[in-house]
Amino acid sequence: MSLQTIIDNATYIEMDIREMVGSTLSRSGHYKTADRNVNVYQFKVGMHEGLTYSTNRGVLQDIYTTGATTEANISLNNSTGMNYLTAYQGDIESAQINNITVNGVNGSEIYVDCSAATGSGNLFEKGDFIQPKGNTDTYRYPYQVTSDVAFSTGANIIIPVHRPVLSQSGVALTSGGIKVGNDVRWQVKIANLPQYTIVPYDRISFNDDFALVEVIT
Repeated sequence: MSLQTIIDNATYIEMDIREMVGSTLSRSGHYKTADRNVNVYQFKVGMHEGLTYSTNRGVLQDIYTTGATTEANISLNNSTGMNYLTAYQGDIESAQINNITVNGVNGSEIYVDCSAATGSGNLFEKGDFIQPKGNTDTYRYPYQVTSDVAFSTGANIIIPVHRPVLSQSGVALTSGGIKVGNDVRWQVKIANLPQYTIVPYDRISFNDDFALVEVIT
């Protein structure tokens, strides 16, 4: 996971989930916009000069051979100091989260069955991360919750999320569990691959930030 090495050692990570909007200006001066309504995750990753070249040559080889064309499966919490970035802020214990299943989706809503779980307080806090597993445990898209959701043992609790739930070939979102918080992952490609220089002594210097974009299939 060479790209993961860069993320784990980042000096900062910028996350952009703004809507992708196209615009045109007509001859008559009318400004029109069109919302693609996808909200693709985009990341900018800043990197320090602390990585040693001699122990990270394999990382560089992987990134600069296929990094710009190959999907990478990344986490934002592999490093202990980064756990807060995606940490779950609801009140339900992880063992009980494992008892929650998805039973459907509609638009920007995920429906979950909590009848086999126990707990109290909030199931999700606004901004929490959720990722359905799907019937194959291979669903690839994470989401962020847009309002607090109280826990109950209901069989059809609605989770509002920040973008329409995306379909994935061969995966049904009518069963399977959920990942939350630090368990969610992204499928990305490198949109900007900076040049690197080897500087004294045995360190790697990048001339720009890494830019990553979520891959929507």
